[in-house]
Amino acid sequence: MWRNRTFLLLMTGEVVAGAGMWISIIANLQFMQSLIPSETVKALVLMCGLVVSILLSPKAGVIIDMYDKGKIMMLASLIRCLSPVFMFPALANDSLVWMIVSLIVMQCSAAFYFPTVQASLPAILSKDELLKANSIYLNISTLSRIGGTAIGGVLVVSMDLSMLYVCSIIAYAVLAVVTLFLRIPPITSRRMKEKVEFREVLTISRQDPALFVGLINNGLVTLFLGGVNLMILNLSTLQNEPQLMGWIYMAEGFSIFVGGLLAKRWIGNKNLMASSTLMLIFFGISQYGMSFASQKVMILASFAVFGFIVAFFFPVTATIFQKRLPEHQQGRFFSFKSMLDRSFFLIALGVTGVGLDLMGISGYLLCIGTLTILFGVGTYWYSKKHKLDVRAHDEAAA
Repeated sequence: MWRNRTFLLLMTGEVVAGAGMWISIIANLQFMQSLIPSETVKALVLMCGLVVSILLSPKAGVIIDMYDKGKIMMLASLIRCLSPVFMFPALANDSLVWMIVSLIVMQCSAAFYFPTVQASLPAILSKDELLKANSIYLNISTLSRIGGTAIGGVLVVSMDLSMLYVCSIIAYAVLAVVTLFLRIPPITSRRMKEKVEFREVLTISRQDPALFVGLINNGLVTLFLGGVNLMILNLSTLQNEPQLMGWIYMAEGFSIFVGGLLAKRWIGNKNLMASSTLMLIFFGISQYGMSFASQKVMILASFAVFGFIVAFFFPVTATIFQKRLPEHQQGRFFSFKSMLDRSFFLIALGVTGVGLDLMGISGYLLCIGTLTILFGVGTYWYSKKHKLDVRAHDEAAA
């Protein structure tokens, strides 16, 4: 796998672009902090780009399955370069309108880029390598997140926000150059013989219980992640320590990296369905720990536990999807999943903003922790009832 040139290029691009993205996120949060006092309004601003990406996802899935994936990623990367550019007039005029334009451009790019990456892995790697590849992908994303938040945290207190956006533009431009050298095998037989329709993947998702459970579990975790930036900002403000935001991101990111190194070894050839459902219970426990909002050590430890479980959860669910679906449907499926993720993000932003304003950070985390554990128990029972069994290696799969 490490000798696969295309895989190495994908991971290299993820390191650079991911760091640029997190620098932009830190800058955006700081920009909003100075203009918007209400958590609910902040959530509404962040929602704008997600709505557009949800509308784009069905068309994006069809395009990904029909056309050259390398070219799609290159064009999406070029479009992404424009996102931080629009923040310069936002900074000059203290304008939320320009920030919303920037967020919309970013999410339009993401609607094409990230599903294409997920759909490309089965095309360039063997099925037995997918779990390891998904773990590596998550680790690479985490490294870029640690680097991006660390750099962003330093720059945000030592430089103008405009310099953070310049760094993001450079990172996105490097990604665009990297994508020029990708070589992903095309899928031609299906494209030539029949019309590619997005609704086909909806039918498959309903009929396959493994995909159905995977989407539910993934959606529940995304429901938390969608509002996590607002919660971290709230925790930082509550303790009157701006640097706490960076420490939380680093604690979570480091634990994701460590967990990613262990994921393949610990999971081995265990049932991926049972593993992914049990992880929800541990997610809920970590959310209970985060509810101790006044205790810095407890917050950092809980986010570290959360990150460690994330390192197992997302590679496992991605592998389930990749192994259960034929290659010619994966672009549409991952666009459909991206659409669901963004829908959950949209709901999460609204619910988190209102929840923080009404219940406070501790009450909200207790509620979502209880919901997560209940769903974990429910989906585990459903998986056992339907005898769902997906393994990392085909020879052991039921």
